[in-house]
Amino acid sequence: MKRTVFFLITMMLIAACSTTKNVSSSDTATSSRAESRKLKKLAEQAEVKKAVESRKYVIKVNRLYTTGGGFVEMIPRSNFLIINGEITSISLGYMGRSFGTRPITGINLNAHTSSYHMENNETKGGYNIEMSVKYGSDKFDVYVTVANDGSSNITINNAYIQSVRYSGELEPLSNATRIGTDEPKQRM
Repeated sequence: MKRTVFFLITMMLIAACSTTKNVSSSDTATSSRAESRKLKKLAEQAEVKKAVESRKYVIKVNRLYTTGGGFVEMIPRSNFLIINGEITSISLGYMGRSFGTRPITGINLNAHTSSYHMENNETKGGYNIEMSVKYGSDKFDVYVTVANDGSSNITINNAYIQSVRYSGELEPLSNATRIGTDEPKQRM
């Protein structure tokens, strides 16, 4: 009888130890996944920082905000803001008032950036960018806010349109991507 009790207690002790071992290995796997996510996030932040500071990035716009407080979902591959050194390319849909003789339904241009001011926002983490894009007599004031994770907000002002705001995601330009030409042209 003593042997049977001893044998049962020994088996329960062995079973309890093996269960504890599985739980601790599960905790290790969870912490390594969390560490992996953290490293991936840091790598993405470094990539965003490098792209913004080198002025080689594209912001794929996915939302246009209307003046009434609503928003319009947009197709990111068709609506974008590209900064490639001194050249700015903008292709964005527009919905708002036009202050000219013809209605405006989109902002499409490829021009030199006449001024560019970037400020690192250390308190919120990210960048505030102010630039002026000029082609002929048209001047667009573009304000961009980029968070560390690449989420971006764009505000565009022009004399012929109502101020408009967009949001999207920043992606670095690859070195193989060639955007713009020697002479920027306005697209209609």
